Amino acid sequence: MEKRKIEKMIEENGINWIQIHFTDLLGKLRILHFSSDKFLEDVMENGFNFDGSSVGLASIEASDLIAIPDKDTFLILPHEDDEARMVANIYTPSLKPLPADPRNILIKAIRKIKRAGYNEIKISPEMEFYVLDKYGEENVEIEEKEGYFAPPPLDNAKDYRKDLSNALIESGYSIKYHHHETGKQQHEIEIKTLEALRAADFCVYFKYLAREIATFHELFVTFMPKPFSNDAGNGMHAHIALYAKKKNVFYDKDDEHNLSQIARYFIGGIIEHARAIAAIANPTINSYKRLIPNFEAPCYITWGRFNRSALIRVPAKKEPDIEIRNADTCANPYLLYASLLYAGLDGIKKKIEYDPVEKNLYALTKREIREYGINRMPSNLMEAIEELENDELLRKSIGKEAIDMYIEMKKKEWRSYMTEVTNLDYKFYLSY
Repeated sequence: MEKRKIEKMIEENGINWIQIHFTDLLGKLRILHFSSDKFLEDVMENGFNFDGSSVGLASIEASDLIAIPDKDTFLILPHEDDEARMVANIYTPSLKPLPADPRNILIKAIRKIKRAGYNEIKISPEMEFYVLDKYGEENVEIEEKEGYFAPPPLDNAKDYRKDLSNALIESGYSIKYHHHETGKQQHEIEIKTLEALRAADFCVYFKYLAREIATFHELFVTFMPKPFSNDAGNGMHAHIALYAKKKNVFYDKDDEHNLSQIARYFIGGIIEHARAIAAIANPTINSYKRLIPNFEAPCYITWGRFNRSALIRVPAKKEPDIEIRNADTCANPYLLYASLLYAGLDGIKKKIEYDPVEKNLYALTKREIREYGINRMPSNLMEAIEELENDELLRKSIGKEAIDMYIEMKKKEWRSYMTEVTNLDYKFYLSY
């Protein structure tokens, strides 16, 4: 978007404040507010300096960083009277892209995909979340794991979801539908396909806007992967397709799955690196409480055409995409999409291919799992981190500096968890 157009929009809409958004390495949103005068005078073109060590993007001895807004992300916030938002990329003091900036990491991955001949990457994110009453009230009419497509008045958050959907439409997103999800108080709003970078921007914006709109309804939103032991977890499924010259290169009308050989290789690359990708796609200790049988989250690393028990599913569409189902809503979408693109491209380059498994994986015996040659997802965060440490492709592609910082943060989280004595420790072991 041109500077003059942004200036005109600010003036015509009475915008007094500009929010600058970016994420830290773990995907947590960071926001700074500038007056529109200061923004137009200096920040829009030159960005602003900040302490990178305070957000985990730099060491304390080299902490000065610069955030420069991406003009194409200018957005008038639908829930505010006089505010707009822009997303920033992070740079070093010498104005080089910061290696640890998640958005820059995805931009680099997109460039590599395009150099390989695929000029468009389309991604459709699916964001699941729970809506809880701040006052502790809950809908007792819906049973656990029985909420899929529940109608009002059982679906008692319809008005909130509608307001959120309308705000997303005002923000320029095309809403396919919204509905009550499987969990007792779980919900989903699905949008149409976006270009890869915009899809990642959307995931961050969606979480921000969902929480903001919730406050107007005196509700609380959580994107925790597994907030309730016996109910469905929150996934962030990603539908991906590559295009060349406006043609979906994943599509082959003569194939039984409508999948091209390129798509099969792309799937193969993701399967090959799936255990390492889990450290990014499922980045919390709580994430692995979701990856268990019979909760529609994948435990096994395989693919199938319509198979919702598999890591990768090929939905029934005329123009196919591939749905990666393990990621949860705590994942940093920039790092997630970058890792999927690098892994898929590696599969294409090396011609990695796996046969599909069209069976309910949850119902297979251990012997059958072995016979099919199916590997399991990591069972905990530390197992996934060790896989990421040893995955040379992801370390090299995403960048050693960013990966090492990310791993150290996650190891610190794991050490804190392992030294914490919980109520379960007392329940199981106090009377030994």
